[in-house]
Amino acid sequence: MKLIKEILKEYGADVLKSFTIIPNFGGYFCSVKSVIEYTPQKIILSQNKKIIKIHGENLSILEYFQQDMLILGNFSGVEIE
Repeated sequence: MKLIKEILKEYGADVLKSFTIIPNFGGYFCSVKSVIEYTPQKIILSQNKKIIKIHGENLSILEYFQQDMLILGNFSGVEIE
């Protein structure tokens, strides 16, 4: 995922945070333990002690490697529990 991190940095993302959202593109999530729910409108992730709910349209998991996940789609909201 080193290449993806470099691309995200070019878009102005801070890849040292637990997640970064890039408008009209998607998001990059670190420390993802598991996927709880996965639909084109909602993805729910388990991250250490947090649950992250991503809402939007045309959501898809593009890459998942060593607990780093790249999700593409039009995000309408992100909730952290």
